[in-house]
Amino acid sequence: MAEKEQQKTITIGRPAGFRDFYPEKYAKVQFILETMRRISKEFGYVEYVTPSVELQALYELKSGEGLVGETFKVQSRSKQKLVLIPELTPSLTRLLAERQQNYTKPIRWFSIPKCFRDETLQRGRVKEFWQYNIDLLGVEDIYADAEIITILIRIITACGLTKDQFVVRVNDRQFMQEALELLGVKNFLETIRVFDRKGKLFQEQLEKELRKEFSKEEAAKVALKIRQVKLNKKYSLEELPSSPLVQKLLETAKQLERTAFLTALQTLGVTEAQAETLYALSEIRDTPTKFIARVEKLMPNNDVKTLLEPLATLAKLLGDFGVLDFVEYDGSLARGLDYYTGIIFEAWSKDSILPRAIAGGGRYADLVATLGGQPLPGTGFGFGETVLLELLEEFNIPTPKPTTADVYIAPIKLADVKPAISLSNKLRGKGIKTILNPFNWRIKRHFENAESHGIEWMIIVGEKDLAQQSVTLRNIVTGKQEIIPLTSIVKTVAKCLKNN
Repeated sequence: MAEKEQQKTITIGRPAGFRDFYPEKYAKVQFILETMRRISKEFGYVEYVTPSVELQALYELKSGEGLVGETFKVQSRSKQKLVLIPELTPSLTRLLAERQQNYTKPIRWFSIPKCFRDETLQRGRVKEFWQYNIDLLGVEDIYADAEIITILIRIITACGLTKDQFVVRVNDRQFMQEALELLGVKNFLETIRVFDRKGKLFQEQLEKELRKEFSKEEAAKVALKIRQVKLNKKYSLEELPSSPLVQKLLETAKQLERTAFLTALQTLGVTEAQAETLYALSEIRDTPTKFIARVEKLMPNNDVKTLLEPLATLAKLLGDFGVLDFVEYDGSLARGLDYYTGIIFEAWSKDSILPRAIAGGGRYADLVATLGGQPLPGTGFGFGETVLLELLEEFNIPTPKPTTADVYIAPIKLADVKPAISLSNKLRGKGIKTILNPFNWRIKRHFENAESHGIEWMIIVGEKDLAQQSVTLRNIVTGKQEIIPLTSIVKTVAKCLKNN
């Protein structure tokens, strides 16, 4: 007889940069997303949904080459060039360009789609993620920016972070553009991109130096670590290789960062004097009042004080909202997307070495008009769950334990499970989440199963109670129980859940 061919086992993992979420992990994600949804509705925002793909041309129009280069590109059978959406602002503006006249202004909308970016992987950065997006449109007043920033802060604090653990950094693209004009700098967008890449330019300079001693891959890892250590002195240097070159780079990090920034500016034709002023501006990070005073001292021009008025107004409004302690103004903040035209902001962890913002956004003025609609000013932000999820774990911030159901029905030696099934139907009909395991189990196993699902209330259905047209309702946490008539058990359970 021929020997049976041994069956081959094939193991296929998930693609790099994509995540699986087992129920306990997904519960944490759901906590974050539901917090975003709840806070949005508290401020009167309504939810909308767009496709997961858009025409590639939409992103080429206003998002900048950098973002388009990070998209997952697909082609339809009809040869349309599409991308999986990397963020939502272009989709939103497409919607509003088509039908903005149907909505009363101001328009307050939010959405929580899955987004996709083909980025280089590192901690806090994945290729598929949920991204909350919120926008207030049709209002030019600085109040809109203040409300949006307040919502961002409210969400992060509602998830458990404190003002000692995160900060929202703020700047004004309009101020930056006009300040550049006062200095005589002409290449506004290119110069802004240098501000946006300040940290990356420093990291690239580190890599260049490290390649004298390390491989390309190792140099990249060490450069990122040095950059992280520079951002946060609290973290040890244990992960860095013991090397005279590494020690020298740590000691000269500030000078290297300055040189990389100035060199990038001068490559654009910025003069040495202009570059020095811009570097000094990029180094100012302070409370709103002190920031404004320091900028006025750096650029002693009457026009500069006028240019800073939006930031001064914003600070007052944030104070009125009671969130000013969570904010600092940052002269280096630029945000790389081309469509920002006014107040911009990013939320960052104070204590974490995650090299990515928690969230970021700002004001845009002309995107809807570009797509054929009427001019519609807007302000908003995008907020991926990835970094916040990591921070909750890093800071050991507890999230609510997931509860699979509200009540557990435990049939005990029933000859016919019909009464238990009928009861489960009635409970579910009233919106009460119910688990029924109509198996020949001992009561101990029912308790263990209910506890594993985080359920507090159990209905024990036995032959003796049913003979009296009743069941036993037990609180698994306290151990208290009582016999309840079948005619009132649903009402009793609903009342117990409401009281909890």
